Amino acid sequence: MKNVIIYAVIFIGAFVVTSYFVYTYNEKYVNLFELDLRDAAKVALADSLAQIKSETLATSDSAIVMKKPVEKNKEVEKDLKETKMKLNKTSNILSQKEKELEILKEKLEVRNVEEHEKWLKSTIKLYEAMEPTKAAQLLKALPEHEARELIYSMKNKKAAEILSSLDTETIKRLTRAKQ
Repeated sequence: MKNVIIYAVIFIGAFVVTSYFVYTYNEKYVNLFELDLRDAAKVALADSLAQIKSETLATSDSAIVMKKPVEKNKEVEKDLKETKMKLNKTSNILSQKEKELEILKEKLEVRNVEEHEKWLKSTIKLYEAMEPTKAAQLLKALPEHEARELIYSMKNKKAAEILSSLDTETIKRLTRAKQ
């Protein structure tokens, strides 16, 4: 147990010392982990001076002064106007596409309704042509909303014959009011 405590104290001490050196020298040098031990302050100054272009800046008595800030503002305003025009154009195109999408959705919905009505008519004809007991067995296997729709769309006489072939519980389930 004594050895474990000694190793733990040595490990913690080494960790603290290493952390202190990393923290201290990380601010002083460019990149301590890549062993780039150049002075960070000098490199930052050199990098910022390298970014200055002689075309846009003039030096006078060690002061840096911008040339023609008015022209710069006009260019920025021109770019801003062009960007606004592009944005408005894109917005108009987007609005048109949204309208087209709504029209296509409506057409698809109408088509789906037409297909459903066609399916309903043909299925009703099939069920009405069957024997009431067979039709009742098939209706019992269908989902409640489909079975109810088929029953209420059939001729009353045929629907009554089919319902009479079903058990009481199924009849109650199919003929109760929708909630």
